[in-house]
Formats: sequence, C-alpha cells, structure tokens
Amino acid sequence: MDWYKLLPHDLVQSAYGSDGDEMAWPKVQALKVVSFLEANGYVVTGVDIWIPTNPGPTIPTPFVYDWKLKGIPRADSYPTTAVEFIDSFEWDPKDNSHNNMQPFFNIWARRYSS
Repeated sequence: MDWYKLLPHDLVQSAYGSDGDEMAWPKVQALKVVSFLEANGYVVTGVDIWIPTNPGPTIPTPFVYDWKLKGIPRADSYPTTAVEFIDSFEWDPKDNSHNNMQPFFNIWARRYSS
C-alpha cells in the first residue's frame, strides 16, 4: 500500500506489521493514522481487527470484526465511519476467546478521487 510510505515515523514505529505488507495499530495510533490519511487526500475504505501474534496476525473468529465503507447495511448501531468504528470498538460479550486482548486496527485506504 503506497500510503504506508507517507506515514510519519512515529506511526510506522508503533505499528504491528505482517511480513511488511500490512500494518495495524492500537486504538490511539489508528485514529491518528485515519486523521493523517484524510488530511493527505485518502479515504479509509475498511478496517479489520487483528490480534498481534507471531509469525503473523490472528484474525478473531468465529466473530467477524470489520468495517467497510459503503458496506452491506448492518444494524442501526453499526458505525458509519472508520473513526466511529475504531473509537467505539468493543469485543462481542459472547466472544470469550478474545475479549481480554488488545485489538489492533488494520486500515485500508485509497487515494480520494472526486
């Protein structure tokens, strides 16, 4: 993803990486990444939840934790923006296998075009 190269050094350093191809951030840094992207002509198109593990991320299952721009309509309480999704994220109360782990936010973005 070309936008990774534009990120400030501190955001790159705070990221959890997967083979150098993708990155994910804890909540505070993820919100900074979204803000940086939006200020630099990008639109966030999706966010996935990762749990940092070795050698690569654990994707929480069987629950699906993701957000997509203009995605499939969900319940009225579903976040409408990436910031809202990241800021309000909580593990599903029925998800006993992940609810005490820190989520990291893998962000998808593309250059804004009008």
